Amino acid sequence: MKLAKHTPAVIVRTLAIGLVILITFGCNPGLGKISVTATRDFPEMGGVRPIAKYSIYLLNNSITSPEMEEAFKKHMASTAPPSYAGIKGMKESDIRTRHGFMITDGAPIWHKYIVDRQETDYEGRVSFKRVKAGDYWLYCMMERAKGQRVIWNVKTTVKFYDETKVTINNDNVAFRSDPRPELDQKVNYELNVVQQPTRPRRH
Repeated sequence: MKLAKHTPAVIVRTLAIGLVILITFGCNPGLGKISVTATRDFPEMGGVRPIAKYSIYLLNNSITSPEMEEAFKKHMASTAPPSYAGIKGMKESDIRTRHGFMITDGAPIWHKYIVDRQETDYEGRVSFKRVKAGDYWLYCMMERAKGQRVIWNVKTTVKFYDETKVTINNDNVAFRSDPRPELDQKVNYELNVVQQPTRPRRH
């Protein structure tokens, strides 16, 4: 029985193919993609406009995680200066809001959740590439007039080798944060947690 002879060229080609397979499937376990389109309805400006040149953070945990909510309660109950300064010169009325918490005492917590950060283009589009499969949250804060801020905390799920398309807009705002306490409100924590109507209990 004769053994097949392998030329150097065949051996090199075989090794090259094996290396490509190893890199693709072994060293690169996450190739999912998140494509985001961010828009905001501005009635005073004629309607829907792209959220252009804003940072969107990809987080591996929600900004309303138990850890964050516990810290938020302490932050709101405290009268002491924040342990994390945030933006210099913030007024007390700004500090004791949801966005004030995100900028000050909450920042060291949610910064631990950051997987990636990207900036939207002039059409309000951005993408996160080579993302491992799993659950993520898209966090963005947009400043409005009179110290108002709009906060998004959009939950999404990435599947292996799949593209997930997400829209950020007026419908999935998590918080409308305002230095006026009566207007500082929670809207909706997460995008794809559908609230089903509750049935009355039978007694």
